[in-house]
Amino acid sequence: MAHLIRRRDILGRMLGSSLAARLLAPFAARVPDATASEASEPRDGIYSRAAEGTYTIPPELQNFWKKTSPLKLVNAAKIGFNPERWQGDTSRVIFHNGKYHCWVIDFSNGRSPGLTNDPSKDWSIYGPLVRDHSTALYMTSEDTHHWTAVDYVPLGRPGMFDDRDRLQVNVFHHQGKFYMFYEGCTSNTAKYGQGRAGIGCVVADDPAGPWEYLSEELILGASNDDGKSFDSWIVTNPRHVHLDGKWLMYYKGLRGVGIPTKNGVAVADSITGPYARYEGNPILNGHGHFCWRYKHGMLMIPHHDEWIHWSEDGIHFAPIFRDTEKIFRFGSLYVPNDPLFGTPVAEHSGTRFWGFDNPLLNPGETPMRMDVVRMEWGFGESDPPEA
Repeated sequence: MAHLIRRRDILGRMLGSSLAARLLAPFAARVPDATASEASEPRDGIYSRAAEGTYTIPPELQNFWKKTSPLKLVNAAKIGFNPERWQGDTSRVIFHNGKYHCWVIDFSNGRSPGLTNDPSKDWSIYGPLVRDHSTALYMTSEDTHHWTAVDYVPLGRPGMFDDRDRLQVNVFHHQGKFYMFYEGCTSNTAKYGQGRAGIGCVVADDPAGPWEYLSEELILGASNDDGKSFDSWIVTNPRHVHLDGKWLMYYKGLRGVGIPTKNGVAVADSITGPYARYEGNPILNGHGHFCWRYKHGMLMIPHHDEWIHWSEDGIHFAPIFRDTEKIFRFGSLYVPNDPLFGTPVAEHSGTRFWGFDNPLLNPGETPMRMDVVRMEWGFGESDPPEA
């Protein structure tokens, strides 16, 4: 039950211990093999571990720090953006044509129609703010501090896997095109079996769209193996790294009631797929993640576990550091030397970054309210800035 105990502790910090206990009480009996498979869970959350002596962590990956400030959305009132709602899950930041581009989830009432798994729910109560549009808000900035909300991403066509919502949007740039991967929520449960259909992709020539389907089929669906796999029920939170000629799509999987949540990876030779699940999944504990290339490897932050990990092959990881205050969650960065973050591409990334964090604003209360804040984040300085 080690995993459920950890989740109880996490939910306790977020919701309060008494409410967390009531929510988790029935879960152990409903998650297959909960006691057996979770008892030996590694403390650092790494299931796919890099062998000692097979990797070299860059020495500057220490002395981590983080500073945050409020998100300044200059036209919030005009577009109807209300910071009292739940906002979070920012995409990677893209630089293109003199502007920075980012996407953020903005739930109208703390929920998405896809999260209810009930397509009969009325959109104006539970879903997006704008009819025929998703909860993914597209915004731009010229100075990284002041942001303009442009529009909510349109929904997919009726009957498609994303006609109810597009969640956990992640966008990146590759060879002049912009690719948006996301979890699609659908009203077509007859075809997809449930409201939360799986991971889809659309492509555009410009970050503002228009977006067209890369494929009318899901890029990755749930395993649907009656709870045997970590991703047997839902797959979401797609995040990509291009490493050693391979496209690594990391994703969060849920089985049964959604606890535990773990992170897996699917691999492809082309950005367009097909993506094949790594046979050793899951690779990491966590509730989603942010990842990016750094020097001769990559960095991974599995959200909710407060860890940052290192990998040189994208599959096997080594722990670097854990801290609840200095490691961001549900956040993202702008990484100037990674081509997936736009053009021009810098020669080096440096050790100071900016991006977004997603703090919980009302611990112990329901409904939860999470917020998006601007963040400066870095490492490797002997005298790091104070928070």
